[in-house]
Amino acid sequence: MRNFFRLLHEVRRYWKVLLLIGVLTLMAAALGLPGPLIVKYLVDHLVNRQPFSIFAVFCALVGVAIASGLVGFALTMSVTYLGQRFKLDMRRKLYGHMQTLSLGYFEKNQTGKLMSNITNDVATLDQLIGGGFVTLVSDLVTLTAVLIIIFTMNWQLALVGMSVFPFYIANYLLHIGKIKSTADDIREERDVMLGDLQEKLAGALVVKSYAKERSEVLQFVGQNRSLLNLNVRQGVLGTRLWTIAEFIGSGLGVALILWFGGRQVMQGNLSPGALVAFVSFITGYLYGPILRLIQLNDQIARTNAALRRIFATLDTEPNIKDRPDAIPLPPIQGAVRYENVWFEYEPGQPVLKGINLDIKPGMMVALVGQSGSGKTTMINLLQRHYDVTEGRITVDGYDLRDVTLLSLRKQVGVVIQETILFNTTIRENIRYGRLEATDEEVEEAARAANIAHVIEGLPRGYDTRIGEEGIKLSGGEKQRLAIARAILSDPRILILDEATSALDSETETLIQEALEHLMQGRTSFVIAHRLSTIVKADLIVVMEKGVIREMGSHQELLQQGGVYAGLYNQQFKVALDAIQTEGAAA
Repeated sequence: MRNFFRLLHEVRRYWKVLLLIGVLTLMAAALGLPGPLIVKYLVDHLVNRQPFSIFAVFCALVGVAIASGLVGFALTMSVTYLGQRFKLDMRRKLYGHMQTLSLGYFEKNQTGKLMSNITNDVATLDQLIGGGFVTLVSDLVTLTAVLIIIFTMNWQLALVGMSVFPFYIANYLLHIGKIKSTADDIREERDVMLGDLQEKLAGALVVKSYAKERSEVLQFVGQNRSLLNLNVRQGVLGTRLWTIAEFIGSGLGVALILWFGGRQVMQGNLSPGALVAFVSFITGYLYGPILRLIQLNDQIARTNAALRRIFATLDTEPNIKDRPDAIPLPPIQGAVRYENVWFEYEPGQPVLKGINLDIKPGMMVALVGQSGSGKTTMINLLQRHYDVTEGRITVDGYDLRDVTLLSLRKQVGVVIQETILFNTTIRENIRYGRLEATDEEVEEAARAANIAHVIEGLPRGYDTRIGEEGIKLSGGEKQRLAIARAILSDPRILILDEATSALDSETETLIQEALEHLMQGRTSFVIAHRLSTIVKADLIVVMEKGVIREMGSHQELLQQGGVYAGLYNQQFKVALDAIQTEGAAA
């Protein structure tokens, strides 16, 4: 119920629409009550052969029907608007909140599950908001009015009709726990299926490369079969709950009323019309709302898992956020200092240990080391995707924790190995670096990244849609688009994370000039295995198991004969010889 009341709190912002729906609901409930009374009047006059105006009865029934139809139409439109507006606002709230969460949140949660949270969970609540609340209000009003009417008509018969209520309660309590448990299992199984589906569709190249199509289909079918079994179980439970409840009301309840009421009619204590009206009130306006309220409880049980997930997301606090007194970072020169920086993802397991670096503006710094040595963590801390555990990082003397995230990240450009492009035009993919950039600036950035000639050769040029994740582009073209995006953002600090590793020698040559031009006057951090990139660095930082083993220029480190020299001899000498051979041949 805590989740349900919190949902009511979310809905109350639409109080104007809710007020209109409430008024229309009261009108709809009131217009449903005259029908049985009109039938009572008609039956009693026919049985007693009393004169009456059949035309007046006709007009009354038609008038009530027309009024009910108009009110029902207005109510349906209002409810539809409320449901759709709630869905829009809740999805916007969820997505907006997710954007504030730290990188670690997305690393721990599958993309498919997050998508399900925004789409399926909110759609589930929409069904409750768009219909359940109105049903609740309408049926509560109807129940109250009908109870007053039937007790006024015949209190003894009313008590007989209500004698089946304990059976309703017992039936509900017998089923609701199992329905809730099954709903939780369905949600969990669906999340697993969607998470795996998103990963495998995104990794279609790997699936096909290893000829695993059949095994993926079998796995997907197995997950769907499990989901099917759970849905069938939930359907059986819900149907059984509803069927038993309907038998209690329409079967047992009506039989008791007809038995007791029939005896009263024969004894002259109740008119035939009153009995007919009583049955109509009981079945349509007493048992019917009770059945719908039971169904609503079933629906609430089904949506409780969605409620928990939505509120769990909204309650998740970002690990990295602006301090209350954070200030905007002014335009920077690019001086970066790591001062005794320690960092750990998990308590007691440090990834960086006592890092000290002093980078002057405009320097090019290459981070070198084996996988897991801490290189990527170093630049993640610089972008403040995580906060240091001990020590501090400063930019132009400003502690990163003292400035706003937006002002920091606007002055840091990133080009990563796994280039992320969006399923839109080339122009918009480049403009993502600075949304207010003009078309001319976008094209200038493309020229600087040596990709303009490729774009202009396409049928639609810069307006060509590149496909999801840039599937229509080669690896080198994707990288150059990412570089164009970084050029457009005009950062003071540039991060190149394996930015040229996906390029062949010819393509690398095309963009090397662009990178050198881009890095001029900017502080650059480069994680690369390409020797041609590393040897030109002003400072090479050799990482090993979270500590800095060596620092210096390429020549200085070779002369030291330490870790870097060993890496050079193992990995880079062959590449350098090849480069020198190509240069001599040219």
